Amino acid sequence: MSDKRIRIFRALGQETRFRIFKLLMRGERCACEIPRLIKRTQSNTSMQLAKLIDSGVISARRDGKKIMYSVRSKTALKMMKR
Repeated sequence: MSDKRIRIFRALGQETRFRIFKLLMRGERCACEIPRLIKRTQSNTSMQLAKLIDSGVISARRDGKKIMYSVRSKTALKMMKR
């Protein structure tokens, strides 16, 4: 198994990060929406978003005052769609 896949499994192996990724598979989301949609606190969600970015699974971009998150890893998308 490749190092990339192992890194993805580690990143998505935690429930909150998995929920965030599943949500982002449906499209880009604002940081302000994610905690409510995954039923987690803002601080916990923020910490998990940072870990997903560090692992290369998702990316963030600024849109005015908002931070928008989206799936970055095509490999992770393919793995999840199987």
